[in-house]
Amino acid sequence: MKNKGKIWSIALASAFLVFVLLILIAVAASTAQVTKIGTGYDPAVYGNEVVWTNGVVIHLYDLTNGTDTTFSSAGASSPDIYDNKLVWRDESGGTPRLAVYDIPTATKSYITQNVDQFSKPAIYGNRIVWSADDNVYLWDISTSTQTKIGNGSNPDIYDTKVVYYSYSEDPEADITIRMYDIDMQEKITVTSYGDPNIPRIWGTNVIWSDVYNHQGYIEMYNTSTKKTIDVTQPLGTDPEGNEYGASTGTHIAIQDDKIVYNKCVDDYEGKTGVYVYNISTGQSTLIYEYPEEVYTTPEVYNNTVVWGMDKNYVDSMASNDIYLYDLAA
Repeated sequence: MKNKGKIWSIALASAFLVFVLLILIAVAASTAQVTKIGTGYDPAVYGNEVVWTNGVVIHLYDLTNGTDTTFSSAGASSPDIYDNKLVWRDESGGTPRLAVYDIPTATKSYITQNVDQFSKPAIYGNRIVWSADDNVYLWDISTSTQTKIGNGSNPDIYDTKVVYYSYSEDPEADITIRMYDIDMQEKITVTSYGDPNIPRIWGTNVIWSDVYNHQGYIEMYNTSTKKTIDVTQPLGTDPEGNEYGASTGTHIAIQDDKIVYNKCVDDYEGKTGVYVYNISTGQSTLIYEYPEEVYTTPEVYNNTVVWGMDKNYVDSMASNDIYLYDLAA
């Protein structure tokens, strides 16, 4: 019996070592897929190009050949990219404006009306949306026309649909996510539940952070099925009575069947770090682990995930490196 106990102990120890080895292999594989591509904030990705800024320089990084093209733009923040166009908020002259940069011709133009220090542009095709003074605006690059489309903030655009946060448009609700159809010039309320914010849209899916509790959690509404699901965990209680969930709503992004987000608290729901959620399978995968209370800004396009540190939460000990993760590697 003593020998059997000894054999059983050895077996358990061996199994534990194998388990630890598998974890280390998985972590090493995950780390191997991560590449530091620069230093700065606010990365965005489209196709084979990543854009970010350090406040005085705009970086345009080519994923195909690994080249980093830079150009000066003092007071730059919140860049976005679509196809061959870049857009960002520019305060180099002391007054906020939006810079629109054409990559092939290296020419720059500006949107100067109805822009404030909180304006964060989003671009799709030839259209740019942003907010200022609780109003949402649309700029058509092809016609050089500007239109106010609603009362709210934090807009995002996909094709002919714009989503934004509003607390004044729907008389039946205090806080809503609204959707505007550019062609039809019509609005609908996507959700008025909880405390929805940071709406993002791709295809028929609209996601947002419900920040009613803690750092919020992610919900998604499908405009075709008219159904809403929880992407991440709302506030709950684990078997030991500890609160968990509602820690994933600080920065979210969506493209095709992928949602990326930052989890800032280590709890029953999972470790802290950068995650990718597969809409088809309903599964979240941790791709890079961080310590608690580290806030990142992940963005995604195809198999490329990029992120940096959220400069609103960075202290003197935090790194402001820009990282890339290749999901296909």
